[in-house]
Amino acid sequence: MKVKIKKLHPDFKMPFKKHATDACYDVYATSKDDLGDGRIKYGLGFSAELPEGTRLDLRSRSSIHKTGLILSNCIGTGDEGYTGEYMAVFYHVIPTLPPYEVGDRILQIHVENVNQIEFEEVNELSQTERGNGGYGSTGK
Repeated sequence: MKVKIKKLHPDFKMPFKKHATDACYDVYATSKDDLGDGRIKYGLGFSAELPEGTRLDLRSRSSIHKTGLILSNCIGTGDEGYTGEYMAVFYHVIPTLPPYEVGDRILQIHVENVNQIEFEEVNELSQTERGNGGYGSTGK
């Protein structure tokens, strides 16, 4: 699958994987805007043209715990029709830890196919072993 990337910032670096078996591609911050209320907005310096039937998810990196940041919407999703700059807003919940800076790897992106589904309203669902057991119902 090919994803077209448009460079929007001179310091943009192409998304990359450190290992061939990595599930996601790292992306870098090309701009940082402290919004003054505990939120920080980062630009990623690119826009994309996604193939038909795909989406691009923005996910936190595993090392985010070192920054005191939380991605504001947990996972950001870019739809195939979106061609603007990819950005992310983080909450800086532990101000004593240093946030990401311009040039840092700040997120991972994952591109995947989107299955078209159709919802069907029914009066009953099939019986399963688990049923409606949730929230610790397995006893572990």
